[in-house]
Amino acid sequence: MRRLPLLIFALMAYLFWVLLLQHYGPAGGVQGASNKPMPALTLGALDGDAVWQPEALIGKVTVLNFFASWCTPCAREMPELAALKKQFPALRLEGVAWNDTPKNLHGWLREHRNPFDHVWLDKTGNATMALGIRGIPETFVIDAQGIVRYRLVGGLSAERRTHELAPLLTTLLAEAAGAH
Repeated sequence: MRRLPLLIFALMAYLFWVLLLQHYGPAGGVQGASNKPMPALTLGALDGDAVWQPEALIGKVTVLNFFASWCTPCAREMPELAALKKQFPALRLEGVAWNDTPKNLHGWLREHRNPFDHVWLDKTGNATMALGIRGIPETFVIDAQGIVRYRLVGGLSAERRTHELAPLLTTLLAEAAGAH
């Protein structure tokens, strides 16, 4: 009789875990692509007065990475993002800093050799909410028509870069080049 509460608790914890996995997917897993247009985001530039323009996505393949200077997995993925940019120079690599300050970001980006073409600030968290981001890092691949084609929850590893992103980017960049 004394084991019954423990057994019920264990069963409830297991069911909760299964439901979470069904809803959120495995940790660091690919959530897939929505194949929907990238939603409009309200972002300001880290430096200067520039404002995110969603129409700027049209015509270019873009990798959009959400990160923060306080995020350890974000620091680990910076060399992979730099390798991705080196492998695909035509790729537009955009960074969105979430819940961070310009002061912290400047030093952190210098230390990690900023791979981004532009760095944007999600000061209000509205961009992360619009995309359904639950944690960072998180990365989106957006095709030249502004459609989200890939979503990676968690850090980018060399294996994922090589086996998942590189083939997709090769295809998307070839399609974008053929359209011009």
